[in-house]
Amino acid sequence: MLIRNFSSYLGGGGADEYGDRVTEIGDAELQRTRRGHQLRSYRIAAVIRIGVVGLMLTAMVIGTRRYEWPRQSILIGLYAGVALFALARAFSPFAWLGRGRLVGIGRLEPFGFTIVDVVALTVFQVLSTDGIDPLLIMMLLPIFIGLDVSSRRAAVVLVCSMVGYLIAVLEDPLMQDEFGLDETLFRFALYAGLCGTAYMAVRIEERHTRSIAGLSALREELLAQTMTASDVLQRRISESIHDGPLQDVLAVRQELVELKHAFPGDERVERALAGLQTASQSLRQATFELHPAVLEQAGLGAAVQELASYTQRRSGIEVSTDIDYPIRDENDRIVFGVVRELLSNIVHHSKAKHASVTLGVNEHKCVLDVTDDGVGFDADTMARRLGEGHIGLESHRTRVDAAGGVFLILDEPVGSHICVEMPLKPAHPAT
Repeated sequence: MLIRNFSSYLGGGGADEYGDRVTEIGDAELQRTRRGHQLRSYRIAAVIRIGVVGLMLTAMVIGTRRYEWPRQSILIGLYAGVALFALARAFSPFAWLGRGRLVGIGRLEPFGFTIVDVVALTVFQVLSTDGIDPLLIMMLLPIFIGLDVSSRRAAVVLVCSMVGYLIAVLEDPLMQDEFGLDETLFRFALYAGLCGTAYMAVRIEERHTRSIAGLSALREELLAQTMTASDVLQRRISESIHDGPLQDVLAVRQELVELKHAFPGDERVERALAGLQTASQSLRQATFELHPAVLEQAGLGAAVQELASYTQRRSGIEVSTDIDYPIRDENDRIVFGVVRELLSNIVHHSKAKHASVTLGVNEHKCVLDVTDDGVGFDADTMARRLGEGHIGLESHRTRVDAAGGVFLILDEPVGSHICVEMPLKPAHPAT
């Protein structure tokens, strides 16, 4: 119903464009959701892998023959090195220095570590004659695979895992003598069932991820549409104030100036002039906050500088600026909206004494950094406020994402640090 209403509002061609936009944002949201799930799964698997190393050591000591220990120790040592490396990659802040994208970890890296798990545990079982404990440890492999979010990758690894399990069982003659071929194959069937269950879990999680991404994409597009409508309304209100009440106040003020010259020394005229001066300044500031004309006339850099100066005068918070932005871009209004929202949050919520705004161009991107020394907030706080109905900052993040930019909340020991990067279209110097 909501999509249909928007489609009717946009018209025929607009409806098609809206559908394409939702699809485009949906694909981006799906990738972002998958990246977040992959990061969590990668970290969980890294921790489990350390536990598996401990289980392998225990199984070697209590469940295998001493003459097999040297080869097993080499294998466990190599696997422990891989496990520690994976753990460092998963939890080191430098491994994820990709501004929300898995730059530190390629798409195939988690898949590669899972293959290492399969090979290591299979070889460990092969090196353990009549080793039931190493065989039980192999039962943990479907857990590693069940953490994935790609059913294709999971299917490949699960097949490799079952082949490895079958080889490990059939290769051990003592186990066949003790349990017999039928029971050995039954154990393999149980393992295959466990692998099938893990695959179904991956499929369910994959569909769940797509559903979440689709709902999130729709929410973000609706927020973007709402903010666009809000911008149009604010511009109309700003123009109405500028062309109506502000001009009337200025006209009356001019009349009082002439009256002052005709009747000098009248305190009532002086008070009236002072009041009209305050009223005109308030109306000018209101028009600037609703729709800053300086943004169109002098560019984003000048508009951000004026906004920072006004924020400092209004709040008493020291706002320093470092602005080097001599271009014009179609995304400037989005960036200005982010600055305005962030400075407003600093004034009303941060309890900060100092804030800074840095705006510049780096590698064909508009780069904005806003920091403060207040109480700070994080992504969880932002999500909680969104659930409470405070859509301001989230709506701006949505518009940044929809324009192909990146909105980051960076961890800081004190205060908050927001970084926004927006791609630049072919631009020209501001005049």
